[in-house]
Amino acid sequence: MCKRPTDLGWALDPDAQVRERLDYVFDSFRRHGVVRGVVRDLKKQGLELPTRVTAQDAYGSLIWKAPTLSAVIRTLHNPAYAGAYVYGRSEYSSERRSVRTGKASAHIRALAQWPVNISGHHPGYISWEEFVKNQEQLRQNWSHEGNGGVPREGRALLQGIVYCGVCGRKMSVQDRAVKENRSPSYICGRAYQDGDEKVCQSMTSRPVDAAVVEAFLATVSPGGLGVAMRVLDQVEQDLAAQRRQRELQLEQAGYEARLAQRQYDAVDPANRLVASELERRWNQKLERVAPLERVYAQAERAAEWNLTAEERAAITELSQDLPALWSADTTTNQERKQLLRMAIESVQLDGMRLAGQIEIQIHWRSGAVTSQIVKRTGPGEGSLKTPPEAVSRIHEMAPRRSYAEIAASLNRTGLRSAFGRDFTKQHVGYICRRDGLTRRKPRSVAKPKDRPDASILPEVE
Repeated sequence: MCKRPTDLGWALDPDAQVRERLDYVFDSFRRHGVVRGVVRDLKKQGLELPTRVTAQDAYGSLIWKAPTLSAVIRTLHNPAYAGAYVYGRSEYSSERRSVRTGKASAHIRALAQWPVNISGHHPGYISWEEFVKNQEQLRQNWSHEGNGGVPREGRALLQGIVYCGVCGRKMSVQDRAVKENRSPSYICGRAYQDGDEKVCQSMTSRPVDAAVVEAFLATVSPGGLGVAMRVLDQVEQDLAAQRRQRELQLEQAGYEARLAQRQYDAVDPANRLVASELERRWNQKLERVAPLERVYAQAERAAEWNLTAEERAAITELSQDLPALWSADTTTNQERKQLLRMAIESVQLDGMRLAGQIEIQIHWRSGAVTSQIVKRTGPGEGSLKTPPEAVSRIHEMAPRRSYAEIAASLNRTGLRSAFGRDFTKQHVGYICRRDGLTRRKPRSVAKPKDRPDASILPEVE
């Protein structure tokens, strides 16, 4: 927030908590690069955002509100926080009017088309260069108009940076439910949406992702990963900044509670109407202090960060092993996508020119382009299969034992089906029929009517 004093000059807000909270918002966006990440960060730390009342009764007074997506977006889009005075960010076209009111609709102008733009007009929280960079980051976060979009959770690692090598359009991702045990697919379906008879091309993501990841791990040198200590220092700085914001918020709430108490103590007890209202305000302020103290104590316990020299050395050593970091259980798919985007600009796929194969062209941020070819995944490849050892045992026992006996034998040896379950005679029967194994004929048992007459017995001497 910027304040304009009586001499018509501009200055930063005199409230230290307001200034530091806005600094924290911009710093959080530097770290996360996503507005939702900033909102989650603020809510996790229990931090509120300052705002000025625009109503006539309390115009200009400061209030604090819970962080919202729209509030953070407005802050990041506002050039006043970059020390700039602008006019004409929106234009009104007579051709586009509201159906309900008939008023001309506003259209946002591009930054370069603002008619009035005076940078360095007053002190700001960020530089003009950082403001422009933030606008570009916000634009890239939308997966439209060829933008990559925000890396999201999901198993398709090339989401947002994969393009069709046939028509050049951006390919979309078709995700699968986890319970299906199927990999996502890359699909170029824009032409189909525009009226063509079929999609341009599609392929499963498994072989493509594996080839790109292999090239990435082989290309990125371990020397470029010597940032472990800087990362640790950044974590410590972030924790200190979060602690500072919580302290300021708790200090402000305590001050307001003490102020309300002094106002209550100063009123004449005989004036009950005023005293009751001041007492209510005092209790309201005290009710705000208690949850903030609990949040502060909880955050302090969760933010304990004391690494020994041995732990720091181990982290530094691990940072040199990118494959280990990549395959670690703690590394999310979103983080893997971010790593890929740091080195790779885009990936083009062509699965049409060569039958049964996919041509992959990787465009690196360094300007280099590498190509490779991978085999398409055939039907059934990658699906769950009965362990080969179990199939071999079934082949051995099928000629002389029944399905139930084979299943019981497999279960006793600890073998399990493709889904990790005990074998049944139905499982065994399916494999025998699929592989053309001859089932052992059951032993014939003479029926009572076919047996010799029991009354005719051989003579015993």
